[in-house]
Amino acid sequence: MPWWLAALLSAACYSLQYLLLEVLFTEKEKFAPYYTFLTLANAVALAAIMFGLYPDQDWSQLRQSWSVAGLMLLYVLAGSGAYLFNALAILDKNATHASLLEITYPLFLIAFTAVFLHKVHLNFLGFVGTLLILGGTALVLYSQGNETAPEAARSQRLPDGQQPQQP
Repeated sequence: MPWWLAALLSAACYSLQYLLLEVLFTEKEKFAPYYTFLTLANAVALAAIMFGLYPDQDWSQLRQSWSVAGLMLLYVLAGSGAYLFNALAILDKNATHASLLEITYPLFLIAFTAVFLHKVHLNFLGFVGTLLILGGTALVLYSQGNETAPEAARSQRLPDGQQPQQP
């Protein structure tokens, strides 16, 4: 599979996942149990897929280097933070707005790559494209006006036939 198709499929899967989180998170008290279950189920499903694709994995190489173990721990912590913070953003607003802000991650990736690996993988046109994406994101968020309260977001997701309650 070409890299660009894998990246597009990843974006489609994330988008569907965010939409489903928005639907599941309509009630705050259900957030923790739903999200905990989904996180565990994701980990088990991904492990099963990886064992299916690569049945002869040699896990002994994981303990050969403390630096590799440290990088893996940082990966788990960063991934856990990314998923948790995104879920909290969806819980408090909606999947569309959360993903529009999350799309700024290339800026962090560019900065981290430059700082830690001393590399920049973009040329001038790549930077221009990045700025256009970020500018478009800012315009969409700005066009939403002052509607940032969680109640306003939740009122848009009421089950059919229900009206929002007035304070």
